[in-house]
Amino acid sequence: MSEPMPIPVLTGPSVVLRPHVEADLGPIVERCTDPDSVRWTTVPSPYTEDMGREYLAAIMKPSDEQVSWAIETDGAYAGTIDLRAWTREPGHGSGNIGFVTHPRARGRGVMSETIGLVLDHAFTDLGWELVAWQANVGNYASYKAAWRNGFPLPLLVPALLPHKGRMLDGWHSVLEPDLPREPQVTWDEACAVLQEHVRTARRPG
Repeated sequence: MSEPMPIPVLTGPSVVLRPHVEADLGPIVERCTDPDSVRWTTVPSPYTEDMGREYLAAIMKPSDEQVSWAIETDGAYAGTIDLRAWTREPGHGSGNIGFVTHPRARGRGVMSETIGLVLDHAFTDLGWELVAWQANVGNYASYKAAWRNGFPLPLLVPALLPHKGRMLDGWHSVLEPDLPREPQVTWDEACAVLQEHVRTARRPG
């Protein structure tokens, strides 16, 4: 079995990524009951404080499968981001990112900066050869944060993601360490492609 993945503190201009603490319980319950979080993530609904306490206990401990950081900005919890390992073979490390922003931190570039820090950690510190991003078709906000960090236009993949008892069509994009870490097309160009995906998806989110 692989060793647990450490949860290092990562610091950017306006965010700090740190291990979760007990005091994050209240904000976690808030973001897990937010309508957008309920729509686009697999969080149970209704969501209870006991669920939040169980979830928090799990992500506070180092795991050999993922790193979970609390995002902090202006001294307050602003969301969670996970780096999930698919393989940790030396020279062939890979995985994906999953993230959710607390409602009060949306629209401020918090997640875009956060993703950049996690990519630096994955490529430079861990030596991974790729990081993937995935989301239900229609989750424009999630892709916009990934797009700002250079993730190419996503593929539309039928029945990619399980979501509350159903398989939904998903978006899938892969970033490698030698690719530019900035948008490769304008947001208007990206939206034109994404909107066509939404129009043609058979199992939309």
